[in-house]
Amino acid sequence: MELHQFQNLLSQVNAITERYKKVSELTGDNFNVFRILKVESSEVKTHSAFIAELLNPNGSHGQKDTFLKLFIKAFCFKENSIDSESCKIKVEESIGAISHDRTQGGRIDIIIKDVHNHHIIIENKIYAGDQNHQLTRYFNYSDSADIIYLTLDGKLPSDGSKGDLEDGKHYKCYSYEHDILNWLELCRKEVAIYPIVREAITHYINLIKYLTNQTINQAMKEELSELLKSNLEASFAIRDNLDNARNKISDEFGKVITSEFNKVGLHCYYQIKFDKNYSGIWISGHEWEYFNIGIQFQAYSKDLLYGIIVKKNPNNFPVENVLRDQIKALPGNSLKYNIWWPWYNRFEDPYNNWDKFEALQAIIDGRMKANMMEKINHLLDITKGLEM
Repeated sequence: MELHQFQNLLSQVNAITERYKKVSELTGDNFNVFRILKVESSEVKTHSAFIAELLNPNGSHGQKDTFLKLFIKAFCFKENSIDSESCKIKVEESIGAISHDRTQGGRIDIIIKDVHNHHIIIENKIYAGDQNHQLTRYFNYSDSADIIYLTLDGKLPSDGSKGDLEDGKHYKCYSYEHDILNWLELCRKEVAIYPIVREAITHYINLIKYLTNQTINQAMKEELSELLKSNLEASFAIRDNLDNARNKISDEFGKVITSEFNKVGLHCYYQIKFDKNYSGIWISGHEWEYFNIGIQFQAYSKDLLYGIIVKKNPNNFPVENVLRDQIKALPGNSLKYNIWWPWYNRFEDPYNNWDKFEALQAIIDGRMKANMMEKINHLLDITKGLEM
C-alpha cells in the first residue's frame, strides 16, 4: 500500500477521536472520581472495597441485600442456599499463616459468610499475578464455597494456583469486562431514584470500561468500526506495526533513564519487554548487598509498581528480620508488602499501564521520566542510613 493511504486513514481516525473528545468534555464523561484520586488500579482500596460495600446488606448505600441478591444470582454456581440478609462481608480476611507447602492459609480478597456458614470467596485480580497454590488454599479452607476468580478479562488462573481444581466445579472464572459490568448495570437500575448511589455506581462503571478498553461512547465505537472495516488492509498493517513502535519508544526511554541513574552513581538494568511477564527496571548501588530498587510490571505491561526488592530468592537467602522490618516500616508502604517486596507502592494513572496511549505519550513528552525519578529519589531519601 502507498504511504498516503495510511496517512489518510490515521487522519480520519484522529478527526473522529478529536470530535468525540470534545463531546466528552461537554458531557462530563471524562470526570471520574476514582481516576482523579489516582486509585483506579488499587485492588484493595478501590475495587475490593467498593464491591464489598455494594454487597454488604448493612452497607451505606441503604439498599440492604438488593445488590447481594443480584450478585448471588449472577455469580454463584454451587446452588448453596445462601441467606443474603444475614451475610457478613469482609475484605482481606486472614485464614491463617501460609503453610510450608503453601496449601493452607493466606488472605482472601473478599469473603461473604451467611448465618449457616455458607461462603462466597472472591479472588479479585486487577493486574496482579497468581500466587502459588492460591486457589487451592481457598478450597482447602472451604470446599463447599462458591470460589469466584475475578479478573479484568476473565482469564484462567495459572496451573500453579489452581492445582487439580476444575473450572466450573471447584471455582469459576468471571470478568470485570462483562460479568461485573452487567451486575453493576442491574444494580444501577435498582437505585435509579437515588442519585448519589446511582452516580457512584456510574463512576465505577466508567472506571471499569476505562480499565477494560471499552469505549464509553458507543457512537464513536461504531463510527471507528465502520472506518476500519472499509480500510481493512491499512488497519491490519497499522495494528501489526504498533508493537514495533511501542518497543522503539520503550528502548529510547531505557537509554534516557539509564543515563539519569548512571549520573548519580547507580547501576540501572533496563529490562522492560512487553512480551515478558514481570519485566522491569532494576537499580542498584555499589555497596547494596541485600536489596535493589525495583520498578516492575505485575501483568506484562500493566500495573507498574516501584519499591525495594530483595536481590536473591528470599526462600534460599533470607534477609535479617531486623533490616526487613526497618524497610517495612518506612512511610508510604503498601498494605500488601511481601517476602520479595518489603516496601512497594504503585504508579498512578496514566503511568501504570503501558498498553495505553496516555502512558506512551507521557514517555515521549518527559512526564514519565520526571515521575519515575521523583519516586526513586524519594526511596533513596527514606532509605538513607539503612544497610541496603
